[in-house]
Amino acid sequence: MKVNQNLHLSPESLQKDIKFQGQGSINFQELIKMQNEKLQSGNLHALLSEIEKAGDRLAKSRNFRDLTKYKNLIQNFIKEAVNLGIGLKKSNTWDSGGQSRILQIIEKIDKKIIELTDEILTKETENIKILSIIGEIKGLIVNLYT
Repeated sequence: MKVNQNLHLSPESLQKDIKFQGQGSINFQELIKMQNEKLQSGNLHALLSEIEKAGDRLAKSRNFRDLTKYKNLIQNFIKEAVNLGIGLKKSNTWDSGGQSRILQIIEKIDKKIIELTDEILTKETENIKILSIIGEIKGLIVNLYT
């Protein structure tokens, strides 16, 4: 049995368009890109809703556990946004100092988180003192047993 070796495929014949109802012709790469963007957008929206819920919880409770969760959610959102290229798309705007706009927004978020932490710390100072005294008492009790 002899195999035909005269088979020539051109790149044009391999890149056929896929037709979808109502969308005209879209090639496969564009379709994958669109679906990937939808998935990424959905992930960011889910993170935003989690941040909103955690912010509401933090406003009510004002404790460090909720503050830590809120900070972690914001960090995750920023990482996702930068990894997905949102920051890269918006970084074309430069200020007079030569820094991109997205970096300024992240710096503002960091400053606000620090401000929020300081505010909670000042309001929780009495609770922290009480907890530290309780911790000292527990430490002294442990020293008695040893």
